[in-house]
Parts: sequence; C-alpha cells; structure tokens
Amino acid sequence: MFYTGVVENRTDDPLKLGRCRVRILGLHSPDKIELPTENLPWAVLMQPVNSAAMSGIGVSPTGLVEGTHVVVIFRDEFKQQPIIIGSFAGIP
Repeated sequence: MFYTGVVENRTDDPLKLGRCRVRILGLHSPDKIELPTENLPWAVLMQPVNSAAMSGIGVSPTGLVEGTHVVVIFRDEFKQQPIIIGSFAGIP
C-alpha cells in the first residue's frame, strides 16, 4: 500500500544516512503536540539501481527539504520502517 506524507526533519539523522522524518497523512496524527516530530520514525530513501547507496558511492539523497510531499511504503507490517520512494509537487 502506498501512503503520502510530508517531510518534517532531514537534518538530525544521527546515522548521517540522508534519512527523513515524515508525517504520514491518515496514519500519523496531524497534531504535533500529540505526536511530536522527534517521535516519527526515520524513513530511508529509495535510490536508483545505478547508485550503490553505500560507502560514499552513488548519488546523494539530499534533494528533499522540510515540507516536501513524498510517497512512502513500509518494509514491515507494523508500519515502523518507512521507505520514501518518490516526491511530488503541486499539492494545493
């Protein structure tokens, strides 16, 4: 299943992997007091197959900024391991 969300944090990844915290629409509360940004799970970014995505080889996942709308899937049934598979523009 595909979800949409909004990037809320991209600068505080403790592992420096280019991950983002994304608030998933319809899954996470829009109330930032009820669910603060720092409690959102880290989402990894899917990269093209021509990128090794490790050891400094390949492209950098630095194009997303706070406020970017993204498409997300989950690696697990409990929806704790999000993967950003793309972004889109033009959301009114």
